[in-house]
Amino acid sequence: MIRLTQTTSLHQKMAPQLIQSLRLLQMPTLELEQMIQQELEINPLLELGEEQELDGEEESADETDESEDGDDAEDGDELDNLEELEFEETDLSGEEFDEQDWTDYLNDAGYGDPPPRVEHDPNVEEWEDTGAVQTSLEDSLTEQLHLSELPTADCTIADFIIGNIDENGFFKSNPLDVADTLGVELDDVERVLSVIQTFEPAGVGARDLRECLLIQLADLEDTEANRMVMDIVADHMDDLINRRYSKICRALNVDKEGISYAYDVIATLNPKPGFTPEPRVNPNLVVPDLEVQKIGEEWVVSLTDRNVPALRVNPLYRTLLNQTAKAGKDARKFVVDKLNSAKWFISAIHQRRTTMLKVMRCIVENQVEFFEHGVGHLRPMVLQEVADKVGRHVSTISRVSNGKYVQTLHGVFELKYFFDGGLSRDSGDDISAKTVKEKISKMIQDEPSDNPLSDQKIADILKEEGIDIARRTVAKYRDQLKINPARYRKAI
Repeated sequence: MIRLTQTTSLHQKMAPQLIQSLRLLQMPTLELEQMIQQELEINPLLELGEEQELDGEEESADETDESEDGDDAEDGDELDNLEELEFEETDLSGEEFDEQDWTDYLNDAGYGDPPPRVEHDPNVEEWEDTGAVQTSLEDSLTEQLHLSELPTADCTIADFIIGNIDENGFFKSNPLDVADTLGVELDDVERVLSVIQTFEPAGVGARDLRECLLIQLADLEDTEANRMVMDIVADHMDDLINRRYSKICRALNVDKEGISYAYDVIATLNPKPGFTPEPRVNPNLVVPDLEVQKIGEEWVVSLTDRNVPALRVNPLYRTLLNQTAKAGKDARKFVVDKLNSAKWFISAIHQRRTTMLKVMRCIVENQVEFFEHGVGHLRPMVLQEVADKVGRHVSTISRVSNGKYVQTLHGVFELKYFFDGGLSRDSGDDISAKTVKEKISKMIQDEPSDNPLSDQKIADILKEEGIDIARRTVAKYRDQLKINPARYRKAI
């Protein structure tokens, strides 16, 4: 039986303005620029304005503090109860729009006065994507195929093989499956594959790592030492990987000097011939949102949003309100809604800048030793610590720190880099986990190659420096640093 019943329940919903404010707070500067351009296109009452100086966090910081914390129920209630802005009705005779003027204005892509001319500042660093377009591995192999003298039938097989080579340069299919699919002989597939394996980069088209290395070794000079290297790769690759050098020496009747030579030669080969180590994205595209500089004896925090245009509400909105009052209720509601949206958008951008400055200044205060001396002096700090000092919810600090970068004297860092747990010291103060990792990395870098430091030895050395750390913690940090255990770091 179908019944119609009524129920009462409480639901907490975020106001649209709050959602937009949180989105703006989480956006990096480049995305914010795109967002502003979109708003300029859809809101006729929003236009570019003159640049204004932001006087840190003193300027209207307290007026919109509560609009930030999306996880506080009282903030959501305040935004839900936000009354629509009231506007003064004035008689602007002489500035009345007729119907055609009103239509032209709303459809005008310029929305008022042209933007102010921006003078070139020679001290401002320009960020530009200068990365070159890279040719894919498939395109490179196809181009080499066209330059070869293979007959048309073999080119068909070659095209199929090239299409089955992955991004690392390995042929991932089975020659027998290729022969069955194309209806050709297996010998023809093997022959064409061997031709492709002569293409650049060396080792491309191999079916596994062993074959990839053997293809590259075949290009070396035919000497007894190089033939010994090929024997090791062909028959003793597992022993070499697992450092079973004595077994290789007995099997091939060579000494450790010969194994060392083979190791050095193999280290020069490319295990992934299709992989391109060059970054596909220009690193300059990571544009810092903030900058920390030392001026005199003080650390100064500034925003780098010089490319973010200043916004203002078009001053003709009063005339539009007068005009729409005659046009009808719907037209007036449209203007009022767009006006409310424009003013809120401008306020949200200003609040975003103020909050970012507050958070970054608090980070600088807590991490003075880092900004003075570098990574090795990073102290433990958690989100809640900053949230308490700046008077924001911890979720707000998380949104600010994710995806935002700061330019420092020691490089560019994401804000969340400065938030890290710590280890206790005998002196009573704590030390950042990142600082401990830096110490471990430096110790391994300086260790003797014939006697590398074990995890327990590293833990003992750190304990002598007053850092209470267990061996398993050292092993965890070493794994996070992508450093091999001691037995794999030992020289032959």
